[in-house]
Amino acid sequence: MEILKLISLTIGYGDNTISSDINVSLNEGDMVALIGPNGAGKSTLFKTLFGNIKPISGKIYFNGMDLSEISHMERAKMLSVVLTTRPDDMFLKVFDVVAAGRYPYVGMFGKLSGNDERIIEESLDIIGIKELKNRLFNTLSDGERQKVMIAKALAQNTPIIFLDEPSAFLDYPSKIELFSILKTLAVEKKKTIIFSSHDLELLLRYTDNLWVMAKNKHFVAGKCHDLLEDDTIKNYFSINDVENDWLKK
Repeated sequence: MEILKLISLTIGYGDNTISSDINVSLNEGDMVALIGPNGAGKSTLFKTLFGNIKPISGKIYFNGMDLSEISHMERAKMLSVVLTTRPDDMFLKVFDVVAAGRYPYVGMFGKLSGNDERIIEESLDIIGIKELKNRLFNTLSDGERQKVMIAKALAQNTPIIFLDEPSAFLDYPSKIELFSILKTLAVEKKKTIIFSSHDLELLLRYTDNLWVMAKNKHFVAGKCHDLLEDDTIKNYFSINDVENDWLKK
């Protein structure tokens, strides 16, 4: 089932075009990494897909619906976002942070139903942080905080989850655990996962699909193996040290 479709999309600010003629689609359960050097336009593409900035031209469709015609509340039921930056003064318990993901469903008074609480508990359990639910968010490690924000996105119950640099500031074991969680959500929960990352080695292990961006180059989408084999990744990153071993995996 097709979840996301971009048709002749051009992104940028005003007359400043950052990337143009983007044509790509994703299905339910796809997991794709958005990669590229700093300044390539990854954040601009994400903000455009979130609906935070308007595309210069082209169309974005979620579940066959034009993004420009979807209300903010309906959009919150279609896509959830996990950002790298989070407030340090979040004096809330983990349960309450995850519960915030239910905001599109709880009405103007924000009262949780039994079903809402079940979904929150389920999300905590799936991400493996049920034992943290009564801890204060600001007392957690970076890795634990990232898991809480992913649980919040899961509680929001959207078919698509966007993650902006989810592995930033994490140590290596936490990065491996994070990518494993994302892969599980895609395979077992059929979530469509789109994340940006600079961890090329790890994402090549855990991701089949790549979106590649670079300044003054066309947007490219394809399978990891293919983009390694035709030197797209080397060329877009201006590097010559991508291990040939990856081509055998």
